[in-house]
Amino acid sequence: MKPEEKDKASLLKREMEIKRLIRQMEFDQLHSSTVYKNLGQELNSIKHELMSREAEGPKK
Repeated sequence: MKPEEKDKASLLKREMEIKRLIRQMEFDQLHSSTVYKNLGQELNSIKHELMSREAEGPKK
């Protein structure tokens, strides 16, 4: 697996972990906590990174 593919896979894995944590925090009514807000910011950052990598297209 190429380094770019490993990076993308790790970003996707982290995205899923954060989404799971956010759902659990919402269920536990912790959506006003600092940790929840930081996770949301990290999730947005990961989504932005993934979108920019897709926009660049495959590297040769």
